[in-house]
Amino acid sequence: MSTTIFIFDIVLIIIFACSCTINVTAYCKTKHVREFETGMLMFFYCLNSMIIFMSEFLLKLPLFEGTYNVLTYFSVKVICGIAISTLYMLLTASLLEKKIGILHAIIMMPLICITVYVGDLNGSVSQHWVFYTVRQIYLACFVLSYFIRYAFSKDREYKVRIRAYRFLFLIGGLFSVLIFAEDSMVIYHFQYVINTLNLKVFMEHNLSEDIFFVILAVIGVKSGFSQLIQRREPAEIMESGIPLPVAAVCEAKTPYPEDPFIRTYGLSNRQCDVLYLLLKDKTYQEMGKELGLSVGTVKFHAHGIYEKTDSRNRSELIGKYEKFYESRQQTTLT
Repeated sequence: MSTTIFIFDIVLIIIFACSCTINVTAYCKTKHVREFETGMLMFFYCLNSMIIFMSEFLLKLPLFEGTYNVLTYFSVKVICGIAISTLYMLLTASLLEKKIGILHAIIMMPLICITVYVGDLNGSVSQHWVFYTVRQIYLACFVLSYFIRYAFSKDREYKVRIRAYRFLFLIGGLFSVLIFAEDSMVIYHFQYVINTLNLKVFMEHNLSEDIFFVILAVIGVKSGFSQLIQRREPAEIMESGIPLPVAAVCEAKTPYPEDPFIRTYGLSNRQCDVLYLLLKDKTYQEMGKELGLSVGTVKFHAHGIYEKTDSRNRSELIGKYEKFYESRQQTTLT
């Protein structure tokens, strides 16, 4: 069992470290705050797994026996728990396209106070239960906020944009319940689980939480790679060509075939068609009629363009398109 747990811990650390590296690299290239937040989340996942790994195997050494657990769980575990929940909040706000304000800080204060207050391992069983489960309550609340926002929003375009994250929040809601249930069972029946059932893995691990972390890490790897592949620096593809400002697009009947903006953001052929119609300020109905597509399909491609260009709406997309060619012209002149 010790060998299995040892390998399991190492695999977790490797997965989280890889996801952290990929997302931080993506942030350095794209400057998207979401990639940075994801990278930091993976960092604290990794740190949390390293602490568990050290406490499981360093406890066998005389130097750490009797003191290492208290140091681990009252300091680093508290920091990791608060940081992970805070990053959940930041990512939820980012996905819901909401700015961070004072209200978000106020929301996090109870979690911080409770986690610090009951984080001492010398506390009662109930204190241990509160320490581990309060974060899952917050996670469930973040998930609930997504579905409330989606259900009551009257902006159809906004709902199309955030619909892509439904699976992610469903997973979050499901595992918040599973993690809560597992913590409750193990904490209140610790001796039975460890000694009678001989499930030593539950001494330090919550398997539901580990699985949830791995799922998010895999999603983070996929998202980070997607950004690295689709987004290339403009300087790398600045080839000679005619600048194509928005005004020219609106006048042109056929888009310029070698638009550097398209290659920079890795847009597909269909997304190119939708992009130029967005720049011409066409409605979704007009786009669908012109392209022979349904309105839903047009919105799907428009959402893909917003995702790849990190734009929240049409106005922001047009602004980025104009700034892209302004910077290109300045680079050409210099």
